[in-house]
Amino acid sequence: LACFDEVIGLDSTNAEAFVRKGIALERLGRLDEAIDSYDRAIALDDSMTMAYLSKGGVFNRLERYGEALQCYEQALRVQKKPSIA
Repeated sequence: LACFDEVIGLDSTNAEAFVRKGIALERLGRLDEAIDSYDRAIALDDSMTMAYLSKGGVFNRLERYGEALQCYEQALRVQKKPSIA
């Protein structure tokens, strides 16, 4: 967790670091903080499928199934976006 905080301190626009921090927080049982970290990642890069999937997983654990479904649906929408070459 400290390593991710250090990376974020060096580059607060690193969405991947926020996703990884969220995963670490989730493993520590700090689910609300994990959701916040996933939200930060999504705010920085709304095409991060992993952030939506991870956030959906936390909502499932919290039995907040409607919110989990929204996250999974958003992950699918992001995944289906055509890439610009």
